[in-house]
Amino acid sequence: MFPRRWLAACLLLACATPATAQDEPASDSSWLRDRVRVSGEASASMSTIDAEREGWFNYSDYDVSSVRTVRLSLVGEVQLAPRVAVLGEFRTVQFERPEAYALYLRVRPFASIPLDVHAGRVPPTFGSFPRRLYVADNPLIGLPLAYQYLTSLRADALPATAEELVQASGRGWLVNYSQGNTEAEAGLPIANALRWDTGVQVRWQPQAVTVWGAVTQGTIGDPRLSDDNGGAQLSSRVVYAPHPAIAIGASVASGSYLRASLEPLLAGSRSLRAFRQDAFGADLELSYDRWLVRGEAVWNRWQQPALETGGVRRLGARAGMIESRYRLWPGLYAAARLEHLGFSRLTTRDGLLPWDAPVSRGELGLGWSVHRHVLLKASWQRNRRSGGRIRGADLGAVQVVTWF
Repeated sequence: MFPRRWLAACLLLACATPATAQDEPASDSSWLRDRVRVSGEASASMSTIDAEREGWFNYSDYDVSSVRTVRLSLVGEVQLAPRVAVLGEFRTVQFERPEAYALYLRVRPFASIPLDVHAGRVPPTFGSFPRRLYVADNPLIGLPLAYQYLTSLRADALPATAEELVQASGRGWLVNYSQGNTEAEAGLPIANALRWDTGVQVRWQPQAVTVWGAVTQGTIGDPRLSDDNGGAQLSSRVVYAPHPAIAIGASVASGSYLRASLEPLLAGSRSLRAFRQDAFGADLELSYDRWLVRGEAVWNRWQQPALETGGVRRLGARAGMIESRYRLWPGLYAAARLEHLGFSRLTTRDGLLPWDAPVSRGELGLGWSVHRHVLLKASWQRNRRSGGRIRGADLGAVQVVTWF
């Protein structure tokens, strides 16, 4: 069924006429012309092998592979008043029911101060890559490991011992534990680039510096619409851009990640809110002539109850990537990304072992703008890890993107 859906999406994209989508009928009222802005994007990607043979290296919490996806999105902004607007994006993946990927109120309290307040389902505060709203902003087809790869950690289930945790290495696409929710489900990424946060965010932009601060539900790895554990996430980001060709960023986030359903297992130990996900990120973007180079690193730690001892496990993860794009000719570019995701070690009966299987990925690709609003991509990806049922996968992928 999926190839048929993918072919249907490609036909829709090929028949689209995005250049005329911006033409407004003469009958539109001035209010609509002046206060309402609408844009949209459609993309379809296909890889050479299916998710099972791939080993779920590109699996996401949408239960699909990020290199075998059909995505349609509609973005809108309504200016309610000179300094008040409502912004939103409605998205469907694999033709499932559309969801509000983003929906928030933006208020600028003071006309003379570059300060915005966002409330609702707001843009991500943490990291650089999640702020690339459109598929066309990603020069390749795959997503960075830090923002997509599913670890073996669960927010609603716990291993009874360190050995049970280590045995689940490389099974984040579908993992189960003996404590809490025992059903097999997907694990958590370090940060989820496919879902936005819900809460309140403040943005201040004096000259070359932009500062964000937010109080939201869930964590960067598990954004939620509503509170499930009595805690909230605090996050902040600072970007310094002294020149259009340079941007330096740093991010920090901390929040309680365990679900309330696990509270009965913690009787006599620390409270549910004491078990947190803490993350720090640093990123750099440089552009010169035909080159664009981006680098990003994330240091992350989850605190997990050690039920066998009544103590705490500190599960560290470190992700780093470097990405480059070079424009070969007008409308044609080449891109590459190298990255690695590593994990801290645990003391087990078999000695010191990583709590999950370290992963490395390299991806090469080309992009061709066949039309002002149509982009074709092709890429080759190599994945390797030290654990799991499948230790490696090489795959090719193609993607078509159009927007208006």
